[in-house]
Amino acid sequence: MNKAPSLDVDFYSDATIADPASAYGEMLNHGPVVYLAPNNLHAICGFDALTSSLRNHRVFRSGLGVSINEGVNKVLIGSTLHSDPPEHDMTRAITFAPLTPKALTEVRARIETEAAFITDKMINQGAFDAASELAPYLPLTVVRDLVGLGERGSNNMLEWGAATFELMGDPKERRDAAAAKLKDLRSFLDDEVTLSGLKPDGWANKATSKGIEAGIDKQKAAELMRDYIAPSLDTTISAIGYGINLFAQNPEQWEKLCADRSLIKNAIEEIVRLNTPIRAFSRYVAQDINVAGVDLAKDSRVLMVFGAANRDAEKFPDPNRFDIERSTRGHVGFGHGVHACLGMHLARLEMTCLFNALADRVKRFEATGPVVPVINASIHAFASVPVKALV
Repeated sequence: MNKAPSLDVDFYSDATIADPASAYGEMLNHGPVVYLAPNNLHAICGFDALTSSLRNHRVFRSGLGVSINEGVNKVLIGSTLHSDPPEHDMTRAITFAPLTPKALTEVRARIETEAAFITDKMINQGAFDAASELAPYLPLTVVRDLVGLGERGSNNMLEWGAATFELMGDPKERRDAAAAKLKDLRSFLDDEVTLSGLKPDGWANKATSKGIEAGIDKQKAAELMRDYIAPSLDTTISAIGYGINLFAQNPEQWEKLCADRSLIKNAIEEIVRLNTPIRAFSRYVAQDINVAGVDLAKDSRVLMVFGAANRDAEKFPDPNRFDIERSTRGHVGFGHGVHACLGMHLARLEMTCLFNALADRVKRFEATGPVVPVINASIHAFASVPVKALV
């Protein structure tokens, strides 16, 4: 059997979560597939190995869950993320309907207005926290309303999403708190009162109704709401906060963006490449297979490390450098294959509107203190990015 290099890297330690780039570098230095001894998991980290594996959804399956914890998978199976074609394709077509670029044109003006508002507010403050004050505003103000989960759902979306992402990996001492939040989400989805409390023209209500019309039973249709809970908020908030920090640390890149707004599109892709808001998900290996010279056994689990693949020097030269003019083509910050991020067009729209509004007013961002990382088993984000906007 061809074995992978064994590394003493705990993918879920606080140190690795706080600074994943160092772990990504060590993994990639040992090959495209490695074995993480503390986690008892193989990890696919090389760009070519990861993207080819993600396209092979018949072998690397999501239908048995994408958490490394089988108990968690039993709770989460049924959502679009935790399914395989053809079921995946049917449910994704329903929940993706309001998230297509064409459909999002209807909400662009509203997002632009709110982006201008929060920009003015932050500038008037002078100093602000890009992670806790700026980044959450559009997702929590606009997106939460568009999803329309009712009062209970809307008030808990962010915490439910964070808990779900925690349990995709190994949250260690945070497990009980995350499990309690997931249990609360489960009760929300199972509660018959939930459906009657959805906003009539909200995305969640429309998806549930379309699911029932498509012949999906009522309980299963209610599961479709889960597609909007985790991906709609945390990942976009992560990328915005991370992006402002990058611009504060690399002021020449912000100057380039302000001088040429056509660079905003690629700047967003470069931010998402370096940030990779979701560090990794797992896949169930449905049959024995060799990946990049390493044998992976049937019925095992393997980590798909998106963050490492996005820093593979063979794909992205000088990968740790922030360059808004580099070619970002093919990055996996929004995933890859049939499970590419459902909300990626919405995230891009929110960031486009926000960066345009900021570029109208801000000449430079200046860091006013150290960043503080979010400690979450799957999310790569900052809890605090203190900055000052110079106008």
